[in-house]
Amino acid sequence: MATDIDRGSELSLEIMVPDLLRDHPGARAVLDRHGLRGCGGPQGPYESLRVFARTHGINEADLLKELGQADQSSAVVEASGSPPKPRYVHTPSGTIYRRFFIAAIVVTLTAGATWGAWMLWMIGRAGTFREASLHQINAHGEAQIYGWVGLFIMGFAYQAFPRFWGTTLAAPWLAAWSFVLMLGGLVVRTCGMVAAGAWSFAPWLALAGGLLEIAAVCCFVTQIVVTFRRSGQRLEPMAGFIMTALACFLASILMSVWHTWTTMTTAGDALVWYISTYQSPVRDLQVHGLALFMILGVSVRMMPALYDLPRPSNRRSWWAWGILVTALLSEVGFFLAYRWTNNHALAGGLVLAWALLAFGVARIILPWRPWRPFPIQDRSSKFVRAAFGWLAVSLAMLLFLPIYLVLSQVPFSHAYYGATRHAITVGFVSLMIMGMGAKVVPTLKGIAPAGLSNLWGPFALVNLGCTLRVTTQVLTDWTNHAYTILGVSGMLEVIGLTWWGVALIRIMLMDVDATPVVSINQGARPSRIEPQHIVADVLDWFPETFPVFEQHGFTALRQPLLRRTLARQVTLAQASRMKSVNIDDFLNDLNDVVKLRISPAGLLPVVLLPESGS
Repeated sequence: MATDIDRGSELSLEIMVPDLLRDHPGARAVLDRHGLRGCGGPQGPYESLRVFARTHGINEADLLKELGQADQSSAVVEASGSPPKPRYVHTPSGTIYRRFFIAAIVVTLTAGATWGAWMLWMIGRAGTFREASLHQINAHGEAQIYGWVGLFIMGFAYQAFPRFWGTTLAAPWLAAWSFVLMLGGLVVRTCGMVAAGAWSFAPWLALAGGLLEIAAVCCFVTQIVVTFRRSGQRLEPMAGFIMTALACFLASILMSVWHTWTTMTTAGDALVWYISTYQSPVRDLQVHGLALFMILGVSVRMMPALYDLPRPSNRRSWWAWGILVTALLSEVGFFLAYRWTNNHALAGGLVLAWALLAFGVARIILPWRPWRPFPIQDRSSKFVRAAFGWLAVSLAMLLFLPIYLVLSQVPFSHAYYGATRHAITVGFVSLMIMGMGAKVVPTLKGIAPAGLSNLWGPFALVNLGCTLRVTTQVLTDWTNHAYTILGVSGMLEVIGLTWWGVALIRIMLMDVDATPVVSINQGARPSRIEPQHIVADVLDWFPETFPVFEQHGFTALRQPLLRRTLARQVTLAQASRMKSVNIDDFLNDLNDVVKLRISPAGLLPVVLLPESGS
């Protein structure tokens, strides 16, 4: 029986997943076993097979072997006259991240970054950090940590971790409940904290919201832990970092809710003592525990896969994990011991903890040399590299703190310490979220990032705002003139986040999955160009339409690489939405050229495209 079937593309690690699924019918079942399961819709995520293998922790040679065997089986079936039926099945787990990501963006553009920028503006006008109340500042902080960062982590984890571990999410119905509980808790808790002093029941309202958040985090952590255990995967460094981050997530939310209740029901000297004793450990668990460990754990797997960076050895990664766990426990432990005993010698242990923190981070990041361009660069890589730079700045500032206190002759500088927090929360965490969002969301939607905005505007605004915030906040210890610029910094960050967030939401809401795809392999040249036709197919059928594409702004199609990749995955309808082109006008212009070609007046000269290499 003949099995020599023309598949249209050779099996290799460089083949794009959409091309693989289109030309090799048996590939979907293989990729589904390794975690594909609906990612990217019917066409699959826009990434190479090599990236898919590395992201999912699959041996590349074994994957190619499996695909080859499946391809031979499919060829036999096709040759027998029974072509295989499509295997794509839409599942909620393939899109579960969207509600979390969209909610995270909405939170940061309301109670999070936007409200923080407004308070910063008022502080700048008043020339004092006392302009904003303690409960307002803490409400903004909790919204940023558990709304912006927490919701993004939950959405990414629900979507990616089961696929990393080659299994399915345990009790997927709980994911929807965890979303409702977390978002509801954020709203209720924020309202309660803002109403402190105005409503007698405000502490109880904040507590009720906090309990909802605790329930959400418990659901989430339990699901991820059970999912990992039933996967049968051995405990590798990535999982070690993730499990530590989950432990910090649970510990920090418990401590945070208790801290909120305590500060809202205490006054006078007791309130000052609680703030000065417990505010810092809560933030350490949230930022150095939850955010840092989660980002580093995902980076160990994702950075080598996405940007062709060296993969750190398990031994090196485990050493880094041990150092960082020691640093985190020391940071929290030394500070609490110092406050409980008032022994200033114990405060010196914080420098050792910060040194261990810097050393552990360096063990992971330095081999990637983020000060140099990555081997693979795209619109997300600049965010990632800048994020690592800001992480280095924040750690260097912590180590410099004792020297700064001597130079400034300030017993303890809240301005300087707050600047170090901003460097890591906005500079590192937020930029990393922006970079990963810009990379992951188009991939999961099956859209090639090459056809999207390069996001230089949001990148520049957030980095400029963060730079102004960190520097001018430190300068407020030296001159009151710094307050004037301080208020501007938050506005720049919010504009950048809004620009990025709106663009990301538009991608998530694009109806890409529902758009039928018509391939040139499915029939002869049509008599009329329709919205569902593939861009590359239209150019193959009617080369004379190329000037029309250029006229409507698709000048990038002159690049042969883009025509061989993005143009073969995007329909005219999708391309029009990406460029904000009126689809009706676009189709009319294309079809006018096609009609002229076959008109009785004679054929128009054929327009030669730049060499495509096809």
